[in-house]
Amino acid sequence: MSFRLEPSRDRKLYRMLRDAEVGSLRRGQALYEPGTPARDVFLVREGYLRLVLPGMEQGSRLRTAGLALPWEFVGFEALTRGLRRYGAVAGCSSAVQALPGGAVMRALKSARRTLDAYLEGTERELHRVRHARAGSHGPTTRQRLAEVVLDLAERAGEKVGREIRLDVRPTHQVLADLAGAHRATVTTLLNDWLYEGILRDREGVMIVVRPAALWALAGYAEAEPSGDVR
Repeated sequence: MSFRLEPSRDRKLYRMLRDAEVGSLRRGQALYEPGTPARDVFLVREGYLRLVLPGMEQGSRLRTAGLALPWEFVGFEALTRGLRRYGAVAGCSSAVQALPGGAVMRALKSARRTLDAYLEGTERELHRVRHARAGSHGPTTRQRLAEVVLDLAERAGEKVGREIRLDVRPTHQVLADLAGAHRATVTTLLNDWLYEGILRDREGVMIVVRPAALWALAGYAEAEPSGDVR
């Protein structure tokens, strides 16, 4: 779980960040691994981090369970000096800052607006996990993928008129992991949405052209009749 820092929301944390060194990560480089002691909380300044878990079978690839996007904190196990529940791996060339967990805990205790944001982020992540439940009685793959893209747009999108520009561009495999789907199915759905004008790809940047249509696909409004993909 991660939450976004707004400088106007908590100037104490922002002052701490001004003095913290910025470290760089190359794509695929691990920041920390599951099960290791947690001492620092990290803020993503550029790029994004994949929060990963080992695959179900020995030797299988790491599964992406969540993302930490620019200006989002991650690694809150450090608030209680616990062990890392997830690993963190750079999804692209990224920059991060480390803050001592104890100092962040004290800042949260004395900053109501930041603590509220942390709790709101927790509730949003719980909602995403509940809504991503697969199976015959759960949302379709189309609905789950639409929710993932909407979540990215809400957290890291830049609104330009009615469109939303996403500078962060996870791979289709990462999106598949987040949506609980096969990569090939995700690729098919994204291509369909490009063809239908819901999304647009401009020089490697994903643009949500019709957010209302994506909300409908996610199941929050009545969508146009279409075939089901599960």
